[in-house]
Amino acid sequence: MYQVDLPPDPKEVAAIEARRNQEKERQSRFFNVRTRVMGVDVEALNNQVEERKLQEATERSKEAAYGTNQVRYDLVAQMLEKEQAERTRRLAKKVQNFREQRQKLRNRCELDFWNSNQLWREFPAYLGDNAPYYGQASLQCFSGEDLERATYLRMQQEQFQYSLERQLQEQQQARVDENCAGKRGPPGVT
Repeated sequence: MYQVDLPPDPKEVAAIEARRNQEKERQSRFFNVRTRVMGVDVEALNNQVEERKLQEATERSKEAAYGTNQVRYDLVAQMLEKEQAERTRRLAKKVQNFREQRQKLRNRCELDFWNSNQLWREFPAYLGDNAPYYGQASLQCFSGEDLERATYLRMQQEQFQYSLERQLQEQQQARVDENCAGKRGPPGVT
């Protein structure tokens, strides 16, 4: 049922043997009076110092690598800032050119507070809806200011008169048709 005489695993045997050798080496260092200095393991301390120096060297090399990366990133950031400043300068120049070309003083509709009569001199009184300096939303026509009112009333009266005449003609035609129908007599009687 249980196999007692199994061959040992070679890895386990090697690990056990390595531990035994380390223990023997340690004991020989401690128990050797000539190399021992008052309970201090000099070789182990030297190994720790070497490991510490190696660790510090790797940290310095990492910091140097980070430093070179930092310098490179700083250069890239400076280049991007210069490019952004150049873009901003070009955009400001384009805006200035647009203002100089499209927003001239004669096209401006702003009020100058130092010259309050500017608007009254610049724009004449309401001349009609087709004035070139009044837009669709300028609200220049107020009640009582309709310059076309007389023309509008005359056209309205003409239209009213035309429709009245047409109604009279239709009524007259209906009477004539009725009289003609009455002279013939009722249908079917001859």
